[in-house]
Amino acid sequence: MYAHFDALSFYASCHISFQHPLRKQPVIVLSNNDGNVVAQNGIAKQLGITRGTPFFKIKELVGQQGIHVFSSTYPLYGDMSRRIFAIVGRFIERVEVYSIDEGFFDLAGYEAIYPDLRELAQTIQSTTYRSSRIPINIGIAPTKTLCKVATWFAKKCPEHKGICVLDTPAKISQALDEFGIGDLWGIGDRYERLLLANGIQTAAQLRNLPDDWIRQFLTVTGLRLVYELRGQPCKALEIEPARKKSICTAPSFGMPVSGLEPLREAVTTYLSRAAVKLRNQASAAGYITVFLHTNYFRTNDRQYSNSRTVKLPHHSCSDAELIRYGLAALESIYREGYNFQKVGIMLTDLVDWDHRQFSVFDVEPDERWKRVYSAVDRINHRYGRGRVRLASQGFTESAWLMKQNFRSPCYTTRWKDILVVK
Repeated sequence: MYAHFDALSFYASCHISFQHPLRKQPVIVLSNNDGNVVAQNGIAKQLGITRGTPFFKIKELVGQQGIHVFSSTYPLYGDMSRRIFAIVGRFIERVEVYSIDEGFFDLAGYEAIYPDLRELAQTIQSTTYRSSRIPINIGIAPTKTLCKVATWFAKKCPEHKGICVLDTPAKISQALDEFGIGDLWGIGDRYERLLLANGIQTAAQLRNLPDDWIRQFLTVTGLRLVYELRGQPCKALEIEPARKKSICTAPSFGMPVSGLEPLREAVTTYLSRAAVKLRNQASAAGYITVFLHTNYFRTNDRQYSNSRTVKLPHHSCSDAELIRYGLAALESIYREGYNFQKVGIMLTDLVDWDHRQFSVFDVEPDERWKRVYSAVDRINHRYGRGRVRLASQGFTESAWLMKQNFRSPCYTTRWKDILVVK
């Protein structure tokens, strides 16, 4: 048996966790630059606010209904996510981190310790809420796909009290009969339209289709999905996260930027952060792509976009090397007289640092740089990101940083924001 857990309205719940009076009030969380709604609690949903709604469209409603608004605070979300997975790890050894607010765990062998799996799920649920004030839903079933189905019922049906166990063929069949095909994990819009056109409206109908038809129209991936609906596990737990094949950073600016110097600061900062991710997974990059564009929605502005890809002379994870070539690429595509909305970087051709290809003719990277930046990473990890950095990243609050007018304190990652008991 497998289990899947999903934090309820995770971003909103993180803020509510530290502001308890908000439990019974509407709360929404906005995207980068406070553009759209990306999360809302149940009370906000009852007011008709949906995910993706532009914030400017609901400003009047926010004032009328007293809705509490927060900007995205990613350090807080990341730390709360680690705490939740650590709590689950107290009870279960094999846990897969599927996303920041959901994961899978393997219950094989735990039947001897916990004869009643629902009781185990209740213990995990109550411990998580007591320790973090984050509510979670749990679904238990023979396969990962059926676990997602079970979690859906745990969330949508109050009678389950946040926990749904599909441990018998009868329970599984009943659940799949009531489960819409469009809500099934792995079925996107295109496949949903195809299946509906063929009269397939529920997961149970999909499960009963012939294998040849599924392989022809849904490929072998769809066949694995159907096998999982039939109770045959085809998706193993991914305990070790896969290495990134590319790294991209491209947040929009908080306000339009026209000068070259702010763009240089932004590119330097993005490449420095990307280099940390490279070193964390012991990788090196072979190509750098720098791109920028104006805001196409500002029709009165002149429009421009461009990109440049540079092949490095050797694979590298050094800030200094990546930034040198990245800034050269930026300067080659920059044009004066434009209000830029975004500049971004992408690192590709990632290889293992210890297994990179050497060349007879090219100059190899200086190994001392890797040791230097490994030491810098340890210092910044201990004292805070950016404590030791290149001067070209700037030292003042830059205009290009994303807008966060409703940012809450980072209660668990910044000393001055820790709650004080009086």
